[in-house]
Amino acid sequence: MNKRILFILIAFLVLLGAGALQAQGAYKVHSHNDYAQELPFWYAYSNGAASIEADVFLKNNELFVTHSEDEIVPDRTFQRLYLDRLQDLYQSGELREIQLLVDIKSDAYQTLEKLVEVLKQYPSLLESEKVRFVISGNRPKPGEYDNYPDFIWFDHQNLDELNTISLEKVALVSVSYKDYSVWNGYGRMTASDFDKVKFVIEKAKKSGKPFRFWATPDTKTAWARLAKLGVDYINTDEPALAKQYLDKLDENTFKKENPVVVYQPKYGYDPNAAPKNVILMIGDGNGLAQISAAMIANQGNLTLAGIKNIGLVKTASYDDLITDSAAGATAMATGTKTNNRAIGVDQNGKALTNLVDLVSEKGFNTAIVTTDAIYGATPSSFYAHRVARDDTDGLVEDLKQSKLDFFISGGQNQENAIKDVFATQKMDVFETFQQPTAIYLGENKVPSVQNGRKNAFPNAVKKALEVLNTKEEPFFLMVEGAQIDNGGHSNSTSDIVEEMLDFDQAIAEALQFADTHQNTLVVITADHETSGFGIVAGNVNEGIVQGDFLTVDHTGIMVPLFAYGPQSQHFGGVYENTEVFQKILKAVHE
Repeated sequence: MNKRILFILIAFLVLLGAGALQAQGAYKVHSHNDYAQELPFWYAYSNGAASIEADVFLKNNELFVTHSEDEIVPDRTFQRLYLDRLQDLYQSGELREIQLLVDIKSDAYQTLEKLVEVLKQYPSLLESEKVRFVISGNRPKPGEYDNYPDFIWFDHQNLDELNTISLEKVALVSVSYKDYSVWNGYGRMTASDFDKVKFVIEKAKKSGKPFRFWATPDTKTAWARLAKLGVDYINTDEPALAKQYLDKLDENTFKKENPVVVYQPKYGYDPNAAPKNVILMIGDGNGLAQISAAMIANQGNLTLAGIKNIGLVKTASYDDLITDSAAGATAMATGTKTNNRAIGVDQNGKALTNLVDLVSEKGFNTAIVTTDAIYGATPSSFYAHRVARDDTDGLVEDLKQSKLDFFISGGQNQENAIKDVFATQKMDVFETFQQPTAIYLGENKVPSVQNGRKNAFPNAVKKALEVLNTKEEPFFLMVEGAQIDNGGHSNSTSDIVEEMLDFDQAIAEALQFADTHQNTLVVITADHETSGFGIVAGNVNEGIVQGDFLTVDHTGIMVPLFAYGPQSQHFGGVYENTEVFQKILKAVHE
């Protein structure tokens, strides 16, 4: 196969794998020593690098791409690896704006003379003005910059000359990072190093030219810190990873403009009494990092943080280390591990008795409040018995046979299927129940916080508790903050934080009720963690948090459990999710 055709084929495959030609984002990536990549030019270009660096050495009147003369490989010429590929893109109509930083390693004048000669062989590239050829490394004296054609630009590397030379031919300003800091890209710079680096950036940018550090640490932390400090081109040997990370940097950074008021629990209950009522609250996908992020965004405050009895819960399903919501909720609802996707049945498909069934037989009223549809995996685990969570018709049929007294949720699209059992009411007129009752807050899922849910969820919890309290009988209420999980799956820091803070407001309603009546056990946990969410930067005083993500799926990380009220002291320790069921039953039997 012709080598040129082979290179075009490889390029096509790279572009296809990278989602075609990515545009430049808010933060620009410079592919340092790009010629050392397995696929020079194509890898950086297809992944959206804004600037690509090629070391060039003149030998035998040929421009080779190499760091030094003794490393020259005969077929690795500047034309073949860079100019021909740019020309192919131009001819195909795919060429975007790109800076080609030519780092001259041989004699500046002879090499630059040859480069000008070669570039004139590509008039379409020069006329398009989409490619800016910038000379770095060995360069003419600044006073000689104007002697070169308009298509030749320069990378100036002396900050002290910026006020004394003409900058008309200067494309960017670059200096060595190591001249100002020894920070290795992990943790944080020292205050003195930070001040030096910040001063250099500000000094360079006063020239009105873009700025680049070379010899920088090549970590996510360094990319983010330097980008936020105003470095225009982020130097990296990993252009694809850096571009992907920086494109998400602002999206993954969230600031809570107006902190929410939190509730401080009173601890007036008798810890040794048997609770009359139980509120089980499940934050879907809500791990410790999600809770921490919400606390940081709320300037260090959460209602949840006022609870002292804390445990850690293992979340594996029967057939996988990584559970889904169906198996996770079934374990807590029934005390039995099951397969992923199974609802209220064991690993063999046998129906299991759940908490709603058990406490109903003991005279408890029962209810569910969720921001999911009522037939979602978590709420369904407290009334249904199906081998597949997506068996909506079966779940709805089980709902009609359930012992639930009422629910407040999404899922109005199934209203007609259950209206002969569950009477529909509006929440603002819902005062009590004589028959099973449905209050809908959405056709499918309830709208998210960012899509206008406002205070509907904590208000629904408050309403549910008021209605349950009109009855003499004890009650069991399952509350699910379902959409923290959505924020994890979509890798959205803002969604995670906003949904977690909304869940925390619902927790405040539960704790206020528990403090008022002093006879209610409140258990707050999660079915699993979603996304491997991590906190990589932020500011508690300003309510800023920057997140990062390991995956778009669930993880096997243990989740925290918080317990408040009579018998809550027995929920500490590390245990399986099935023990949540057992501990609740034991508490109400004390």
